[in-house]
Amino acid sequence: MRTLSHFEVAAVFNCTFSDHGVVMHGGYREPMYIPGTDAAELRYTLDHTASALHEAAHWCIAGRRRRRYTDYGYFYEPPPRSGMDRARFEDVEIEAQSVEVLFAEAAGSQFQPSGDDVGAPLFLVEAFGHRILERARERRQVGLPKRADKFRAALCLERNRIRMLMSGG
Repeated sequence: MRTLSHFEVAAVFNCTFSDHGVVMHGGYREPMYIPGTDAAELRYTLDHTASALHEAAHWCIAGRRRRRYTDYGYFYEPPPRSGMDRARFEDVEIEAQSVEVLFAEAAGSQFQPSGDDVGAPLFLVEAFGHRILERARERRQVGLPKRADKFRAALCLERNRIRMLMSGG
């Protein structure tokens, strides 16, 4: 079964959350969430499905207060990071990327942990990936937040719809 493209992911997101005052589109050098009075903008990197899924995960778990701020008000420290900065980054990213794991499965896409620090030692990268997958397992058992569950279900429906069209059904 084929993977949903970034166009399809964005279309599913925009349709699913059309009543939430947010629009997702790609083609940007950097991902970003920009709150707006009429409509918020959720930008994903270039034309990458993984980036669209990742940004959707951040939006789906961000609370009302966080959605008032550019990039949800998170402080970003670029690599290389101190141990404390790495821990802060990972705490936020483990939550988002664990949801992204489930979105990637629904979209038929391969999940790849993103620590965005290419200079990090391999054992730290592996530990980060393990923590993401462990949190995704927990989320499978206890369920996703409401918006995340709605989007995951919509991705599954779209993938099945395309599969049916491609098989002539």
